[in-house]
Amino acid sequence: MTIRVAVADDHPTLLAGMEHLLTGFEGITVAGLVTDSTTLVELLGKSPCDVVVTDFSMPHGRYGDGLSLLRFLRRRFPDVQLVVLTGIENGDVLQNILDVGVSGILSKSDDLHHVEGAIRMALQGERYLSPEAERLLQQTSSASHGEVGQVRLTKREAEVLRLYAEGFTVTEIGLRVGRSSKTISAQKQAAMKKLGLSNDAEVFNYALAHGLVQASQLSKQIARKTDDDV
Repeated sequence: MTIRVAVADDHPTLLAGMEHLLTGFEGITVAGLVTDSTTLVELLGKSPCDVVVTDFSMPHGRYGDGLSLLRFLRRRFPDVQLVVLTGIENGDVLQNILDVGVSGILSKSDDLHHVEGAIRMALQGERYLSPEAERLLQQTSSASHGEVGQVRLTKREAEVLRLYAEGFTVTEIGLRVGRSSKTISAQKQAAMKKLGLSNDAEVFNYALAHGLVQASQLSKQIARKTDDDV
């Protein structure tokens, strides 16, 4: 049986490397190489495919990226197995990726030859984690061991946190939702306290891990915040 694999990543160099790598594996053929969610969905709609190996953060596509894209792919193409290849080093984000129902997670910090094992195990209905992905997940599991219950934000607290992670300032959020800056600031701080978040970076990671913002959108906001701090 030939395994048909589509690869999605917005970095042409990685796509070229993946194509070269996959053509060297017996019984695996490249169904297509795409750089965003729009062309990925078009490819899957036209060409038979068994496994998709996709980056987590891909800007510009009509269907978004991150958790929202993975959920969409699971609904639209339930028979296609998903393997995520990512440079994300946040265990909470990786856990939420697993919870979507992907077949494997590969860290870009690990050797790309792990791709073969992930693809073959996906076809067998088994899960594959590369060494670094597994380490990050175990680290997160150990840190959260013993926690009871789940923190719940109010609708307005969640809204403020989402907008802040999208890059809006407290003042801009207030104008957008019709509340004072003081109220918005209080709701942001209340949400952060409930979640145990102490700084903007942790807010960004929480928003990404829980699908409040797209992965590519969030990476831009982190870069912008970093530039502002320099």
